Amino acid sequence: MAYDIRHSRSDEHFENFLLKAKELFAEEVSKAKPRENSPLGKHSIFYYMYGHMNDWVRYAERRVIQEKAMLTQAYHIEETLKIIRMSRDIKDCIKKLMDVLGLDEIGASYVADQRLSVLTGIVVEYHKEYVEELENRLSNIRELAKYEK
Repeated sequence: MAYDIRHSRSDEHFENFLLKAKELFAEEVSKAKPRENSPLGKHSIFYYMYGHMNDWVRYAERRVIQEKAMLTQAYHIEETLKIIRMSRDIKDCIKKLMDVLGLDEIGASYVADQRLSVLTGIVVEYHKEYVEELENRLSNIRELAKYEK
């Protein structure tokens, strides 16, 4: 982040965006370990997020929906397995998951695409924490997206 901020001095709005990102994601940034030969080079992910925040918000929203669907199916694993086994094809499975579990299409598609070992291996308590982390990240991304404008 410091590298990005130093190299953004010619654009005050971009520099402020990066400072806001550093503030919002301070905990995640502090936990991140620098990688040698990173695919991002010397830049942080926030450097590449600038100008593409709407895409990042949509991605984060989709991820939250998918993981909430996984949590829902974990509470109803018997019904989920029965639906998967009794469905004629993937479209039928998605429709039934939507009807029976009340999932939206994104979540139902995600559940239907998972291996049975993944579906049955979810520990609800840990997954709840993971969903909360994703929701917090989504909140921060939305806040940063407002700041970008």
